[in-house]
Amino acid sequence: MNNILFIVCVLITFISCSSQRNKEKILPPLPENVTCFKLNPEPFIPHLPKVLNENSGLIYWDRLLWTINDSGGENIIYGFDFSGRIQKEIEIKDASNNDWEEIAQDEKHIFVGDFGNNLGIRKDQKIYVIKKKDIGKETKQKVDSKEIDFGYAEQTNFGFQHFSTPYDCEAMVEYRNSLYIFTKNWQRGTTSVYRLPKEKGKYRLNAIDSFNVQGLVTGADINPDETKLALVGYENFIPFLWLFNGIKADSLFEGSKIRIEMDAMERAQTEGVCFLGNDSLLISCEETKAFDHQVFLLDLKKIDKNGTY
Repeated sequence: MNNILFIVCVLITFISCSSQRNKEKILPPLPENVTCFKLNPEPFIPHLPKVLNENSGLIYWDRLLWTINDSGGENIIYGFDFSGRIQKEIEIKDASNNDWEEIAQDEKHIFVGDFGNNLGIRKDQKIYVIKKKDIGKETKQKVDSKEIDFGYAEQTNFGFQHFSTPYDCEAMVEYRNSLYIFTKNWQRGTTSVYRLPKEKGKYRLNAIDSFNVQGLVTGADINPDETKLALVGYENFIPFLWLFNGIKADSLFEGSKIRIEMDAMERAQTEGVCFLGNDSLLISCEETKAFDHQVFLLDLKKIDKNGTY
């Protein structure tokens, strides 16, 4: 009996390892025009309040950093200062946190993406839109919102696809009067970008572009000059950052492309990114066994000047 159990265990291990190797082989190679760097960010806010242990998404507005908690969290937007202290808690009335994953902004609005879908079964993805002018001076307050509902026109299979669906999403930006969301393809390590209006309504989306990020995209932002797109994520628990310089409305993956691998942050679950000026980025992560939930600073001026940035 012991011999039989041993053989079974060996076979299971072999199949598991083979499956993992096959998964790695299907990842497309990086494009030839990509410049790769290894660069590690510095601690910026090393400790966040316990309530933000599952923070997801990050923006900078009104001298505060703003974030949300993901699946199962409260329907609240949190504003905290550079010391990590929470200064504002904004509850979105009549909203529920199914799986909030991203926060974005324009001059007048804040957008909250309830579109996490790692099981592949959702048909109720939405974006909550609140007006910045409705946020007052009170520490805790409630605001109204409007909803943008959407689905993926290409998706026909809504069966259980745990960690295998191409229709999961955690990243969003506002750019030139439209919203853009970036999916994470669990099997191929690519991302597709979809554009949708900022107006209340129900939309069926078709992808306008895709890119091989070789991993899972979990956050996005565009710099104040609107010339650079940043995508953060991780692959095999090692965080990465993509920078696209020279973006266009019809193709956000235009221009020079840089991939930054942050090996020192291995097993940090990076969930949010925002520009702090045009040449520095803040990257937030959830609490894991290896890392406390915190915010890091990445100085882009440290990139080798021989690169294309």
